[in-house]
Amino acid sequence: MKSLLVIALLLAVIKPAFAQQTDNWFSYYNVKKDLYGFKDKQGTIKIAPRFNTLLRANVFRNIIAVTDEHRLKSYYLLKNGKQVGNDSLYVWDMTYDCEQEGKIRFRDPKTDKVGFFGANGEVVIPAMFSDAEPFYNGLAVVLYNGKRVCSDGKPIDDSSNPCEHWYWNGITALINSKGNIIADSLDITRLENLNWYSLQISNQPADTTLQVSLKTKDGHYYSFINYEKEFRQWFYQHYLTYAKSGKTIDNFELICVEGLFKQQLRKFYSRKAFQNTYHNLLLKKLQPIKAKWADVQIGIEQLNPLTYTQKAFSAYYTDCGEANEDKYPSFDVIVPYYDQNRQLNYQEHYSFLRTASGYKLIAVFWKNSK
Repeated sequence: MKSLLVIALLLAVIKPAFAQQTDNWFSYYNVKKDLYGFKDKQGTIKIAPRFNTLLRANVFRNIIAVTDEHRLKSYYLLKNGKQVGNDSLYVWDMTYDCEQEGKIRFRDPKTDKVGFFGANGEVVIPAMFSDAEPFYNGLAVVLYNGKRVCSDGKPIDDSSNPCEHWYWNGITALINSKGNIIADSLDITRLENLNWYSLQISNQPADTTLQVSLKTKDGHYYSFINYEKEFRQWFYQHYLTYAKSGKTIDNFELICVEGLFKQQLRKFYSRKAFQNTYHNLLLKKLQPIKAKWADVQIGIEQLNPLTYTQKAFSAYYTDCGEANEDKYPSFDVIVPYYDQNRQLNYQEHYSFLRTASGYKLIAVFWKNSK
């Protein structure tokens, strides 16, 4: 048996390393002013509307990034009114960063480097990286010695090689909450779809059936579950097998049913109503999937906040109102149907969300619902 220093149980959902405050404030929108402010949970206004629509944070825990239309400047704001990081906001794809595990990214305009402010506005990690991801379970992926390059691989040059779309080319590493590099020169493709909350530390690489192992600078291995591998195993070995038995399947508390043809509108059913209405049809449609697995496509997708607006889904979004895919990813199973000439006729979809109690069906997109 391998000697493991277990940081988290394999499938456990770990509490954030930072103990978040409970007296959160919540953003609200003033239509006439076209500006945002914040209220506490009792509805008392804590900050009158003065922030423009670049504000991302729906929840004000400790520190937020804002553009203040009254003062005509951008900065990070604390609840006591203190301002830090004037004109040092971290911006990506025209949006600001949000606090994550008591930290928020900033970019030093003089050095063009990225660092982290803490919950009290102090610099907890100096600006020394070309770019950085947020923290998850006390770890963050960063890039250093980076250069902005165009899609042709050549560095951006305003005169000889300008480009609208660019990406970073540099060295990828994993840091801890103190900014120390834990693992260096990583293959970025191996970092996709990792469950950072499933961390195990060992002296040997983990079994690759479900996990990805990163060798650290001190010779240990940090191992994480790969969400896609985990879902595929669960879907084929558990969900389809359970469905074949004809037993009741434990789906999400709300399931969306949408038809592909005849303009059938999207409709949500409670778990019980879905069971009563569609259980037999679901079993019927799932039966051939395992036999035709080679044609089935499985891909990770984001929980759409414009579709899944009900309270039941609120726990699966971040404070910025986006899908919390680093903790609760969702997957789309696409099943093709062909005509007699093996030409694609149509596709049906099944959407699953990873919850605290495992993967659950949240939507079906069928040719018909009869």
